[in-house]
Amino acid sequence: MSRVEHIKWSLAFVHRALRDACNGTNEQIHFVPDFGSHSIAWCLWHTTRVEDMIVNVRIKETDPIWSEEWAKKTGLPFDGNGNGQSDDDAQKVTISSMENFIQYQELVWQSTADLLESITDADLSKEVKARTGTEQIDESISLHMLGHFNGHRGEMNFLRGMQGMDPLLVREGTH
Repeated sequence: MSRVEHIKWSLAFVHRALRDACNGTNEQIHFVPDFGSHSIAWCLWHTTRVEDMIVNVRIKETDPIWSEEWAKKTGLPFDGNGNGQSDDDAQKVTISSMENFIQYQELVWQSTADLLESITDADLSKEVKARTGTEQIDESISLHMLGHFNGHRGEMNFLRGMQGMDPLLVREGTH
């Protein structure tokens, strides 16, 4: 399997988990335990915004898909992506329309799929802007998307478990 194919395979798993995390009642999606944390809604917004920024702004060097219109359609903050956000501010993040949020999420994922269809393994070594300096495309994807998003998948599973919900992708890997 090529490196690009491995990234596609890994992102498909992460995206299935993030899609599964969109299921639940409004209360379940926005639940925050008494001791703090983020909500599932925050994790969904954050991961999708980070992917939008990594793929579209850093790698493709285009505008992000996120816009004031998407912020209005989803009820989410226009500015930022959750990095460095206080717990108090994170706990105020609310998705007012899951349907519209999923549309935004799908556009971001399609942009990522388009990128991965257009690059080769050799392209993964290209340097792109990072918060401090530069990093290779495969580092951006591996660190900021695959590893990071799977960490939030664990966080969402914790929040789901606290509410008596099944873990994400509960049916994967079973016969």
